Amino acid sequence: MARIPTIPRRHWDRQLAAHLAVRAGFGPTPSELDRLEKMTPEQAVDAMLIPPPDPSPNPFPDWFAEPEASNRFPNGLSRREFQAQPPDRKQALRQEFNRHNRKQLEEGRHTWLERMVTTSFPLREKLTLFLHGHFATSAQKVQAAYPMLSQNQLFREKAFGPWIDLLEGVSKDPAMLVYLDNARSSKRSPNENYAREVMELFTLGEGHYSEEDIQSAARSFAGWSIDDSRWTFTVREPWVDHGFKRFMGQSGRFDGRDILDIILKQPQASRFLAERLWSFFGSEIHNESVIRLLDRQLVESGYDLTSTLRVLFLHRDFYAPDIIRGQIKSPVQLTVHLARTLNPAFSDYKLLSQACRQLGQLLFQPPSVKGWDGGASWITASSLALRYQFTDRLLKQKGAVDADQLFPDRSITRIQAREQLFDHFFHHPLREQDQGAFDRMLKALPPPSDWTRNDTVHILSSLTRQPQFQLT
Repeated sequence: MARIPTIPRRHWDRQLAAHLAVRAGFGPTPSELDRLEKMTPEQAVDAMLIPPPDPSPNPFPDWFAEPEASNRFPNGLSRREFQAQPPDRKQALRQEFNRHNRKQLEEGRHTWLERMVTTSFPLREKLTLFLHGHFATSAQKVQAAYPMLSQNQLFREKAFGPWIDLLEGVSKDPAMLVYLDNARSSKRSPNENYAREVMELFTLGEGHYSEEDIQSAARSFAGWSIDDSRWTFTVREPWVDHGFKRFMGQSGRFDGRDILDIILKQPQASRFLAERLWSFFGSEIHNESVIRLLDRQLVESGYDLTSTLRVLFLHRDFYAPDIIRGQIKSPVQLTVHLARTLNPAFSDYKLLSQACRQLGQLLFQPPSVKGWDGGASWITASSLALRYQFTDRLLKQKGAVDADQLFPDRSITRIQAREQLFDHFFHHPLREQDQGAFDRMLKALPPPSDWTRNDTVHILSSLTRQPQFQLT
């Protein structure tokens, strides 16, 4: 492993432990934070990286086990049988199929949100979210719920393994094959969409390949298609181009796997991934020393993301003051963090999904193959108002707030209650001016022992309107 300028043990405290838990997951519960704070930095990072012995499975809906059924039209009609129907009947069947598919897709969103809120291994879900944005694929074009959830499971299963295995899995993934038009690509008419994006957006970045490379890659991926009756990968042999290709200075009878192997041998490939990992988990502010270290670790480890993330999470620059609370929460991060902070047992995932949709991050439906812009684009005057509306709506839901978890001892003073709340929501004190305003609000209320549910909601609404709550 690359030599890491690690965060010193003497500096490790509750705030740094919380920063790790927020960036490598979706925010710690008080008991999780207590546990991480008592560890060394190395132990805490390993606790985030190593899955528990029996992580909660949170399986997908029952229909996910039946890919054939998910691809059939109402009344069990296959696609071929559907095509034989009269025009007016086809239109009615298509509308019913689309309604059914939208319902299944929304169930899939609820299930994934539940995973994020309740998982005992949050880094797996956080990395799955990163991959969903990196290999952006939209149900709006795929038009089927099953392959979208199948791709989500692919990310989850291969997230920590060698990057080449994930790349090959994505290249053979039915949702991606449909989304970037490779499912119908043949040697007579090779489609260049996936060939271009696998280099420009997934592995190398713009300017690190030629038009000849795109054409040769497209020929190499020709014939990689799907069996659309079961949503599985298949090779359509008559469509395969077995001829010689020239790609990135090499010549041969390349197939898609050969193309991916050659791409990952380019120095830019590890650099590109290192930059993406730092931007997502660390900061949008460029840090050359960290990126170089991540780049080297990727190469030396054979693109192993577990060891590479360990380097990132132990690096002292990951805990720099301008990095902590230096990112704007995405809508998913905001909604999941709030649900985990208030009451992880709360189960209105329909509300969380609606909030993500309104705030601009609808799962399984990124705006383009580039994914979401993120960063400052998440916050506008209108979206900030929507964030406040969602927070208030969630707080008022029955069962959303676990008051016993927030205030296990109601005999505490206002100052003690304030400190508990700040620790629970921010993991450190607020700015002096914000803290003063919050204290004045508390003084206008009865003592904590007499707080009603409305008082608690009012207090939490004030807390979640603090600027720091929009940051992670």
